[in-house]
Amino acid sequence: MRYVSHDSPLKNRRAVSQIMGSIVILGIVSSVGSVILLNGMNSISAFTYDLSFHEKSKNEIHREDIIFEHVRFEPGTDDLILNLANIGTVDSTITNITILKIDSQEIIANWIDVEESILTKDNHQILLDGSNIDLPVGSQIWDDDYYYYVNGNPSNSVAKYKISLTTVKGNFFTTIASPFNT
Repeated sequence: MRYVSHDSPLKNRRAVSQIMGSIVILGIVSSVGSVILLNGMNSISAFTYDLSFHEKSKNEIHREDIIFEHVRFEPGTDDLILNLANIGTVDSTITNITILKIDSQEIIANWIDVEESILTKDNHQILLDGSNIDLPVGSQIWDDDYYYYVNGNPSNSVAKYKISLTTVKGNFFTTIASPFNT
């Protein structure tokens, strides 16, 4: 037994246990992650602070939203009724309306000044009558073949009109409609 070593090979090993290794890695990851998180939160806070100095009306531009609920071409007349709804988060004031016959590119109404306000979560009706709308061809009513059909030909499809409105804040809203819901 003289040549038997008293030092066991297991006692000379030095290693970190798996649990201790996991705790060390967790500490490193959490400290680096918290630094990144705090830096991101500070950047978001600084951005929000900078936005508070911008002009209020410029911030409201992006919160304005108007939809066309219904477009009615009054039969037997040259009147047009627009039913609009303000689904945005700020009040809107419509300044101009333009109507274009798509197939012929004829301008039916060019930058009509209306100055109509629509409150938030409210709807509003705008009547455009003969003094605003120019139907110079035929009988000058929406029932006329020229305004009802593409190129005025009954064998063609129904004509479409692009109706656009502009608000005080500079936003532009558009829809396409056909006479008599066809």
